[in-house]
Amino acid sequence: MGKKLNTPLTRVHIFGAGLAGLSAAVYCLQRGFEIRVYEAANHAGGRCRSFRDSILDCLIDNGNHLILGGNRGIFDYLRLIGADRGLQAVPNAFPFIDLKNAERWTLQPGNVKLPFWIFLPHRRIPGTHIKDYLVLKKLAAASPDSTLTNHVDPNSTMFKRFWEPLSNAVLNTDAREGSARLLGKMLELTLLRGPAFAQPFLTPKGLSAALVDPAIKYLAEHKCSITFGARVRSISFSGSQVENYIVGNEVVTCRKNDHIILALPPNEVAALVPEVTIPTKYHPIVNIHFKPNRLCLLPNDVPFIGIINGMCQWVFRKNNLLSVTISNAKDLVEQEANILASQAWQEIATIIPEKVIPLPPYRVLKERRATISQTPAQDILRPNSYTKWENLHLAGDWINTGLPATIESAVQSGQNAAETVEKSQIKKFP
Repeated sequence: MGKKLNTPLTRVHIFGAGLAGLSAAVYCLQRGFEIRVYEAANHAGGRCRSFRDSILDCLIDNGNHLILGGNRGIFDYLRLIGADRGLQAVPNAFPFIDLKNAERWTLQPGNVKLPFWIFLPHRRIPGTHIKDYLVLKKLAAASPDSTLTNHVDPNSTMFKRFWEPLSNAVLNTDAREGSARLLGKMLELTLLRGPAFAQPFLTPKGLSAALVDPAIKYLAEHKCSITFGARVRSISFSGSQVENYIVGNEVVTCRKNDHIILALPPNEVAALVPEVTIPTKYHPIVNIHFKPNRLCLLPNDVPFIGIINGMCQWVFRKNNLLSVTISNAKDLVEQEANILASQAWQEIATIIPEKVIPLPPYRVLKERRATISQTPAQDILRPNSYTKWENLHLAGDWINTGLPATIESAVQSGQNAAETVEKSQIKKFP
């Protein structure tokens, strides 16, 4: 991977310093390219970062993310930048509680690759049967226009207790509308490949410390800095090439061996390059961070727990914080923060072992365009990394990586963009 080309120096201009842009920069550097990175905001990380919150007076993440052992793109990226020890492995188990009847269970992959655990009644999700699990290995081969409900019964217990939380967490899309193929691909690479691939990892020091800051340090060590507060305003074309771009007040003319990687949200790419086909629908995510005045543990001191039949979907314990994630939150994103926080805390209070305590300080974060809608109709609109212009490439979790629009997809899209630059140079200079 990534042999330095014996060609005139290739210069790559990367717009966007989220994980896709950072990944693209890292993999372009590995290939010996000269890099320029521009970021419109005053920070890197995009939708995956940490910041110090003035209300809670502590560092918080702008969202909760669970990384799995099968996310090989993330681990390859972290090893490359020397940060593969920034993730923390937690017990290989996925605990749940149903608020409707207080029933609890744990989904725990077996010790071998084949899922023999489904034949053990005490290991299956309560109320499910062996036949409910037979579809797991078939979804990755589902047709692109197939929804989850084409393969599973939406009225089943398995749908409510497995497919709904999985679709919300992975696709940020209602399970009745979500792409069967995308969910199947995620399962094929993680849960169905054995315990090492289903192993959950968290970021104990925050998303930025684990995924963003090491990349910025790596870039700086390789004489590549990021220009913050620099928004690309326009791109001009000549035939099959990008001719120039305007960033801030500067007009930059592209040289013969220059390439552009747009690692931007789809709506921003469409504004710059209207000819590119992009997904058109988005779904929001709401995160609520609580800071109780004393340590509050989750049941059995687990680091996270899934919630069924509640407004909350996942609750994470991060040091002295309890953080809630509500995906596919289109019915909640317009509600007032105090109402959301109050209802979320009422649900948390029913599951934590401590006695009831009053509503603690909180921060509600609403990401209205957290991800694209991951229905079959929207998935087919995801463009490839390469475009009809020889020196223009795309990156982002929403690009057609064959994966759900997650951190893994973002990182792999950056690697893909670097590869398309390399291939175009090899073609130009055989």
